[in-house]
Amino acid sequence: MRAVVLTSEPEAGAVAPALVELGCRVTLGRFDLGGLDVAELTVRPPTVIVVEAADDIQRAQRAIKRIRDEGPLVEIPVLIAVSVARLSALDFSIGFDDFVLLPLVPAELYARMRQLDWRTATFGSDEVLKIENLVIDIAGYEVRIAGRRIELTHQEFELLRYLAQHRGRVFTREALLERAWGYRYAGGTRTVDIHVRRVRSKLGDVGAMIETVRNVGYKMRS
Repeated sequence: MRAVVLTSEPEAGAVAPALVELGCRVTLGRFDLGGLDVAELTVRPPTVIVVEAADDIQRAQRAIKRIRDEGPLVEIPVLIAVSVARLSALDFSIGFDDFVLLPLVPAELYARMRQLDWRTATFGSDEVLKIENLVIDIAGYEVRIAGRRIELTHQEFELLRYLAQHRGRVFTREALLERAWGYRYAGGTRTVDIHVRRVRSKLGDVGAMIETVRNVGYKMRS
């Protein structure tokens, strides 16, 4: 995973060393984008831009606004790292995609970066979801595994689509009833279990990506 880290003091930040330790390739820059080869980043865009605000909220937010308002990095997901003490000062309308708290927990930072990656790069477009050799064509209402078409009912397709669009998130049976199918199904939550079993069976080995979370519900493995 490739990350750009923007901070007021590139040599003194906590985010970049943590990402390097986690195996990420990191490019350091300042809030004014100084130190970055923007042309190179346009050709080889990073997975995410992490803005390490710490207590310098105003300059960090100006950096995010600049990224969102102009330039070739506008489509890159932005994660802001902010101190617990300054969280209440954060303006959630400026266009960042997620935030992480400082002092930093490296595993949480990496997990949030991966989640942003799944929301954007993992899926080819809003119309086609691609997960390994599983392809879900939303517009064409079609599912294929390694090119082989899989026949699903309407409810099976919608269940698979919803879980795939929210990989890594756990949903209760009640939530899947309402969000995947858009209404409270008369059969109750038991029908979710039945449809999950059917989808898993039809997907074969790929069906193992749909995991049961004991005493909670289901998720699509990340």
